[in-house]
Parts: sequence; structure tokens; C-alpha cells
Amino acid sequence: MSTYQLLYVSGATRPMLPADIDAILAASRANNARLDVTGLLLYADGTFIQILEGERHVVQSLAQTIRKDQRHRNFMVLAELQAEARAFSDWQMGFKRLDPKLKDDQAVFELSRQALQNRIGDADGGMMLEMVLAFAGRDFLAKAS
Repeated sequence: MSTYQLLYVSGATRPMLPADIDAILAASRANNARLDVTGLLLYADGTFIQILEGERHVVQSLAQTIRKDQRHRNFMVLAELQAEARAFSDWQMGFKRLDPKLKDDQAVFELSRQALQNRIGDADGGMMLEMVLAFAGRDFLAKAS
């Protein structure tokens, strides 16, 4: 059975402290477990990059809730795909704080920053999703919770 994947970027409306991120993750993991949604959240320098996967109507409804969340600005869906299987089936919400000073993290950081600045849409054919998935698999799949 295939699964729907949605990738978005957004900017934080204020600086996110570690406690803020912990609260977001706790709420996301509880909600996602209830909704049978899995995914990955990346955060760097005021930018969120998130992949959500599950049933199309559930993920789209969740994305609308996030879009309305006062902690987000410039919410933008970059890609929507149907995949054969979930990429993050073991995680209600995997997480990594990206560091733009680290070379491996810098490419993700720069692309997400460019996406926000240029307000690109999903016409990239899923390139952003593939890049984030490749980064996730190489760098921290074993470390994520």
C-alpha cells in the first residue's frame, strides 16, 4: 500500500529555544501516534523543514494545522508525493537540529534558506524531498528517536 508524503518549509516567528523544540516534538509525537503519521523534522537558524507521511487527508489536515500555528511564518509546501512505503515508519517524529557551520548540514540549510527566500513551489519534482531523505539516511537515521 502506498503512502502520501508532504515536505514543507517554514520560518519560526521567534527564536526557538531547546525547550520550545522539545515541546513541539512531544506534542507532535503524541498527535502523530494517534493519527498514524510518521515523519522527520529538521531545524536550523529559524527554519523548519518537515516531512510528514501517512494517509493523504490526514497529512493534509495536519499541514493546515501547522500552517495556522502562530510559531510558523511563510509556510510553504515544497513537495507532495505518493511513495511505495514510508521512509520514517519507525518514528512518530524524528528530529535533528542542523548546524549551518557543519559541511554536511550546510547543504540542507542553504537549500531551505533559498526555498524560503525565493518562495519556490513543488515544481522541483521532489528534489528537496530526495535530498532530505538522502541526508537523513546518511547522517542520523540510527540516532533519531
